[in-house]
Amino acid sequence: MAQADLERELSTLKKELSKLQSDMGKLAEDSSSAAKQAASTAQEAAAAAYEKLEKEAQKLFASAKSAGEGAVKTGEEAVAGVERTIKEHPLASAAVALGAGFVLGSLLSRRS
Repeated sequence: MAQADLERELSTLKKELSKLQSDMGKLAEDSSSAAKQAASTAQEAAAAAYEKLEKEAQKLFASAKSAGEGAVKTGEEAVAGVERTIKEHPLASAAVALGAGFVLGSLLSRRS
């Protein structure tokens, strides 16, 4: 009778061991599937972040370009205004330039 009980318990242990192996296999498959899904999600998030960053960079570039173009236009208008003033009042412009040169020269000669 002890022999029969031992064989029954051994059979039960084999079944449980087989079930445990099966469960471990399923767990490994599930873990692999979860890891693949996490990697896919991370790739999608990285791609979305890259797209957003690229769009923001393009906006910043366009804004900087627009500001640069505005500065160039303002500079050109200032130069044109100075040229126009010089043409309209050549003697006064020469006198102002002479005075500014005298003041600047005087200031620089004191520093030496």
